Amino acid sequence: WGTTCYSLKDCVVHSLGGEHTKVLCYKVGLLKLPSSWPSWLPSMVISLDASQNQISTLQQSDFQTLSQLRVLNVSQNEIHTIERHTFSSQGRLELLNLTANRLTVLSDSMFSGLVNLTTLLLSHNNITAIEKDAFAELQRLTVINLTSNKLQTLDSLHAVFELKTLVKMHIGDNGLHNFLTEDLRVTLMNLTELDFSKNPLSGINVTSNVLQNLQALDSSFIGMGHCVTWFLQDPCFLKGLKSLFLNRVCMKPPELSDLIQGLSCSSLENIQLANLNLTDSDNLVEKICSFQPNLRNIQLQGNNFTGLKKDVFENCTALRHLDLSMNHFKQVSKLTFRHLNMLQVLSLANNQLITVADDILHLPSLRRLDLSYNKIQDIFLNQSATSSSLTHLNLGSNKLIEIWSSSQFQALGNLLELQLGINRLLDIAAPFSPSLMKLIDLEISKNKLTSIRKHTFINLSALQTLNLAANQIESIELGAFDGLGHLETLLLCSNNIASPLLEKNIFNGLVSLKNLQFFSNVISYDSSKPIANPPFLHLKSLQILAINSQRHLGLRNLPANFFEGLVAIQKIHAGNLAVNNLDPGTFQYTPDLKELDISNNPLTSINQAVLEAVPNLTELHIQQLGLKTLDAVIKAKLSRLILLRATGNQLQTVKLSLPKALPSLLFLDIGQNPF
Repeated sequence: WGTTCYSLKDCVVHSLGGEHTKVLCYKVGLLKLPSSWPSWLPSMVISLDASQNQISTLQQSDFQTLSQLRVLNVSQNEIHTIERHTFSSQGRLELLNLTANRLTVLSDSMFSGLVNLTTLLLSHNNITAIEKDAFAELQRLTVINLTSNKLQTLDSLHAVFELKTLVKMHIGDNGLHNFLTEDLRVTLMNLTELDFSKNPLSGINVTSNVLQNLQALDSSFIGMGHCVTWFLQDPCFLKGLKSLFLNRVCMKPPELSDLIQGLSCSSLENIQLANLNLTDSDNLVEKICSFQPNLRNIQLQGNNFTGLKKDVFENCTALRHLDLSMNHFKQVSKLTFRHLNMLQVLSLANNQLITVADDILHLPSLRRLDLSYNKIQDIFLNQSATSSSLTHLNLGSNKLIEIWSSSQFQALGNLLELQLGINRLLDIAAPFSPSLMKLIDLEISKNKLTSIRKHTFINLSALQTLNLAANQIESIELGAFDGLGHLETLLLCSNNIASPLLEKNIFNGLVSLKNLQFFSNVISYDSSKPIANPPFLHLKSLQILAINSQRHLGLRNLPANFFEGLVAIQKIHAGNLAVNNLDPGTFQYTPDLKELDISNNPLTSINQAVLEAVPNLTELHIQQLGLKTLDAVIKAKLSRLILLRATGNQLQTVKLSLPKALPSLLFLDIGQNPF
């Protein structure tokens, strides 16, 4: 074991059992794949990732003994040659990723042997030609991606269109100038998804039923400087079409209208018309709704709408999802949407809205409303006597300064998620409304809060996640978290919380808390002596604690009883703290700890007693500590350890006793050491 383990230098072998071994050799500077693989490896490996290297050639000997591979990723290399019969032993391979290489021609024998391949990814190469029988043996191929190559005619794609099993085809960004079905020279295809976006197409002619099974067609960004002409000889030639993407296509509103009207045999459910410079006066939306009354999803983002007529969606009564983001709306009214009784999701993000009126919240089926990235300065959501059906409201990235009244969200009795991040909140002057009794997730990150008042969240009895990250909090009043008996995740990272505040029992009452993110604050201790009030003493349910990367001078010293009370803790992240010594009893309070990360601390040695206190560890991260040996790990006999990362230390050797001391180890990373 000790010898063969290092024959894959800089690679990582990750095994979840004999039949699920993965070899990770990405971004390790390989010029070619190993000429021979360890004798213990071939029968187990189902996935090989050798992406992001400098491999130029693939040959049969590279994979001859890896006959069980299901997934092969050699993307982002410099592969220009794949020799004959390279994949002859890969009869079980299901996914082959050759993205971002230098292939120019796909030859007849290139993929021979891949009889079970279902997905072939060839985007971002320099492919100019595909020989007639290049895919002859790919009898199960369902997905092919040839995006961003140089296949400029349909004739050069003939071998692709002959694949009878193909379901999804991506041929965008190839330099195609025309798409004429008469040039395909094939009969009815099983293709359900076709993407020919980002081609300089001038003409699209559908004069046969070869694409009759097509359900999704992406023609976004076609034309590229000149406009596109569509010709559909028979509306029923695309009768299966459900989704049509026309984002940023070079077509005028009347031409778009004619195209959609011409699809009268189709029952479109999803249409995308983003970035087309559409305006209110084009009247295109009304026409689309008239031609395709079964639409469920309309995306109109990135246009020039400033206001919409009150009955614009009169014929779109089946609409579920409407995206009007990145336009120029300054105000909206319920009258615009009054016919959309089935609308569930509405996005008005990235507009110029200043206020939010009550009426828009009371569309009977509306569940999600995105008002982020506007100019909203205040909220008036308390005027209606009836409760909104809204469950998710995003008010992030606006100009809110203060939560000034408990009644501000009074109408939102069904709300589950409220996002108030990236505003200008200086204060939460009043407790959140009692109406928010169902709220589960509250985000107030990236504001300018400096303190949290007592009883701020007392009415949010169902809250499970509270995000207060990246504020300027330095004061939390005792009782600030009262009422949060069901809170499971609390994010207080990237604030200005110091050690004295931690010792004031601010977490009292958080009996269900499982995840506390406390990294990047200003906690610091002068010694490792026990402290009078351990900060987490009452967090009996906590499972995950992140205290890494304390700012200023770092934590420096970890009090011996810092983790006292954490009887249920599973993961502790304590890296990058400038801690240079750990008291032998540091983890005596956490006997069930499963994952420990103390990386990037100036710990040149670890007392074995530190690790003996956590016999149930399954993951240990000790990167970049300056360790010269792994003796403490060996002597602690962590019999359940599955993963060990010890990169970037000063290890001169690894003793053969390591695997005996760690009988459950499946993942070992000891790169970037002197040996």
